[in-house]
Amino acid sequence: MDIFGDNIKTELINIDKSKVIDNHILGISKVMFQNKKDWIYVTDKQKIEFFFIFNRFFSKMYPDKSQLLNNKNVDMCVGMDLWFHFMSNKTYPNWFWSKSIKSKEDEYPIKDYKILKSHLRINDFDLKYLIDRHPDFIKEELTYFKKLEKGN
Repeated sequence: MDIFGDNIKTELINIDKSKVIDNHILGISKVMFQNKKDWIYVTDKQKIEFFFIFNRFFSKMYPDKSQLLNNKNVDMCVGMDLWFHFMSNKTYPNWFWSKSIKSKEDEYPIKDYKILKSHLRINDFDLKYLIDRHPDFIKEELTYFKKLEKGN
């Protein structure tokens, strides 16, 4: 019986005390998006630690909802639980982790950089500038220098 005299049937949740969620952002996100049944093992300390990071990530797609939680006085545990339950019926958010954009300097192997630097007699800074601002010129020059080195 509760304090009002009503009979309340309570269900005990069997929690495995040995289950520990990795204490890093990938561990928490794996539970939030993939292993949802393990959310009960995420500690309040972890929820507090990662709340602002997750709120910032969610602001990309849900800025209005994120703004509601963007307050230093918000209960961070409840905030994480809100995000978890909000995302519980949604598929894995591919937009959550932004993909890095391959930079132009990755287009050429180190060997090509060395060829360009030696033939053009320039330093790294100047070479990066030319690659960024004049990529066509760099491609032409690289092709020319490679032909010279082959002897064609």
